[in-house]
Amino acid sequence: MNIRVNEPVSVPSELRVLERRLHLEKTKADHMDLFGEEPPAELLTPYRLGAESLSRSALLQKKYTDRARNISRCWNRTQLFLPELLLPGAPQRVLEMSTAHGAMLEILRHYGHDVTGNDYANMMKSRGGRDSSYFRKVNDEGFARFRDDYGNRLDPEADDAPDWPYRHITNAINLPMEIFDAGVTPYPLVDKSFDVLICFQAIEHYCRPSGWAAVLDEFCRITRKTIVVVPNPLTEGLQADPDYSAEYRQVMLDLRRFDRNGFRCTSVHMHWSQPSGFKLTAV
Repeated sequence: MNIRVNEPVSVPSELRVLERRLHLEKTKADHMDLFGEEPPAELLTPYRLGAESLSRSALLQKKYTDRARNISRCWNRTQLFLPELLLPGAPQRVLEMSTAHGAMLEILRHYGHDVTGNDYANMMKSRGGRDSSYFRKVNDEGFARFRDDYGNRLDPEADDAPDWPYRHITNAINLPMEIFDAGVTPYPLVDKSFDVLICFQAIEHYCRPSGWAAVLDEFCRITRKTIVVVPNPLTEGLQADPDYSAEYRQVMLDLRRFDRNGFRCTSVHMHWSQPSGFKLTAV
């Protein structure tokens, strides 16, 4: 059967159902009832957004604009990766890199912790070349983007920070933010500013895997006690790139072996059916 290049190919409904079931099975740790304990009810109400904010939300993936879904997903992740922060104890200063909607920080703030989010303009989509932050080096002077993935202008000479996709949501929940490009070091933060640093499914947005060691060194510099790093699994496209996939596999092993800057890998978690959640603890 000949198919024209631009002719849409229909996917049988049975195949779509199977794909959906496989995805739910792979990601079940994000949505299953882990221990029979519900997240705080007051965090499950919708975001209070005006008309302009709702128009911004329409540009985002729908699942990330639903507060109850965000809280439920991050409730499970907090229970699995940072259960100690749900117990009575001294408040911790927590920074989440690329916090997006900030649901994990909402939960930790509810439990008395002092939380701060980080974010920046999205620069992941490429227009046919390698102008994606996925492929740049850390501190890559040759990387230049004049507009983000949403068409917003990026001006490196401007005094104010660039816009970022979830600004309207972090404003709505009154979340303190530090806006800077995490692929450029050093970060504008003093040494040992935070007790805990979280980087969940975000480090691959900063630079290619060969630069993650420098990013991790910076995480160690600004953190006192605990670092949680969970890279995204490789997409099919990145798996097909032999250099990128080799770098990725090596850095995952390096994370499991991590022992420098006063931090050591103390646990590895399965996430989305892969061993990709790493907890680094100060020693």
